[in-house]
Amino acid sequence: MKAKGIFFTVLSALLFGVCPVLSSKTYQMGSNPLTLTFYREAMVLPLLLVTLLARRISLRVTWRELLALSLVGVLCRGATTLMLNVAYNYVGVGTATTLHFMYPVFVALLCRGLFRERLGRAKVLALVLASAGVVLFLERGGGSNALLGMALALCSGVTYAAFMVAVGKTSLSRMDPFLVTFYSAAAVAAGVLLADIPLGQLVFRLPPKAFFYTFLIAVGSSYAAVILLQIGVRYLSATTAAVFSLFEPVSCSIAGAVWLGETFTLQKLLGSVIILGAAGLLAAAKPEVSPDSQEALALLMSPEGFPHPPESPEEETAAEK
Repeated sequence: MKAKGIFFTVLSALLFGVCPVLSSKTYQMGSNPLTLTFYREAMVLPLLLVTLLARRISLRVTWRELLALSLVGVLCRGATTLMLNVAYNYVGVGTATTLHFMYPVFVALLCRGLFRERLGRAKVLALVLASAGVVLFLERGGGSNALLGMALALCSGVTYAAFMVAVGKTSLSRMDPFLVTFYSAAAVAAGVLLADIPLGQLVFRLPPKAFFYTFLIAVGSSYAAVILLQIGVRYLSATTAAVFSLFEPVSCSIAGAVWLGETFTLQKLLGSVIILGAAGLLAAAKPEVSPDSQEALALLMSPEGFPHPPESPEEETAAEK
């Protein structure tokens, strides 16, 4: 059982890691970060809808939940995807993905600042190590573009951490994960369309190969990899799965070097090892937002999924009776 969990988790990480390489390929065919962000979210919506209907999960949400999902989707999920897509142009997919993996550190800081969660020795050590690892990515003569790319990659870690905290620490945690993904993805797609009215950067005419790569990115990163990770968590627990998820930046760096010819210096390699070590230390210490209950995870993977949260205290009382 454990071997199955490791296999599914590593396969998920490999999918997450290869998708940024395909992103860079689409840029060479006329796409751009805004276009990729839009199609990545829009293309996965039919698959998510079919999954929700097949599992008999109600699409009903309250107006308050819809507002929360929209805000979290646009400001966290959408911002993360867009900033990472832009960062690929400036520092490469390997560097951007590794810096993005600072997000466990940001999760710890957000939980400390917002929920007064205690930072133990392991977390403090991880913060110091992660900061040192980022410093090793600074190179002389990198120019303002390199600094901008690093800043965007790090900020994508902040927004992704905010997404994890919002989903794990608010009422959204009681909703089915696929339902959260569906509405947040829809919000991002709609938000990009609105933003494109003054920007005019969306590209609707792309070569068939570019659309094919974009479809693979959408299905691979926003659907298949997520399902594989959930299966892996079911077998391993969230803590162990989080450690094996560190294969993502490693696979991304290797794929970027092989298929895109990206250089990866010894200094960056050392920085990557330190950052991933810090992330692994945090993951092994205590999962902050991932469910670690086998009962809850079994329910998550069942056809029924999570029950819809009650709309009012009266309904909650009635449900308990």
